[in-house]
Amino acid sequence: MKISRLQFASIAGSVLAAGVVTKGLAAAESGQQLAATMYGSKLGIKGTDGQPHDILIPSNFVIKSGVPVTLTIVNYDEGPHTITAPDIGLNLTMKGGQEQPDKSVKPVTTTFHFTASKKGVFRWYCALPCDAKHGSWDMKTTPAGPDQDGFMAGYIVVR
Repeated sequence: MKISRLQFASIAGSVLAAGVVTKGLAAAESGQQLAATMYGSKLGIKGTDGQPHDILIPSNFVIKSGVPVTLTIVNYDEGPHTITAPDIGLNLTMKGGQEQPDKSVKPVTTTFHFTASKKGVFRWYCALPCDAKHGSWDMKTTPAGPDQDGFMAGYIVVR
């Protein structure tokens, strides 16, 4: 799915207006090194429904076309998740964190390497069922596509 720069700005504004925790776009200017953190709903990051949900921070990335990318994700959620963007051939699966006897989660780090060859703005989403404890709100289809923008979905801008 491609969207225009104006549509992207509108979506980003809506996400911020909804109170979603995002630190803007993670720019991969030199070396195409990106880092993100996956938080489970146990950490209490709330959606517009007032319930805590799984979230990837940042949920939007900017990369250069044709240049290899290294994306490192630390997952504090006990479940695995994906970054799936069919329009650029991505289906990355991050390992779930390890749940401890005291109900805490020991994070697990997963590193991916990929190169995007098409320029544009592409939506990614999590293709694995998650967020069952809170009604699967993260996994509901929005007008932009599957999963909630800013939580288990976002955008990859390829320049």
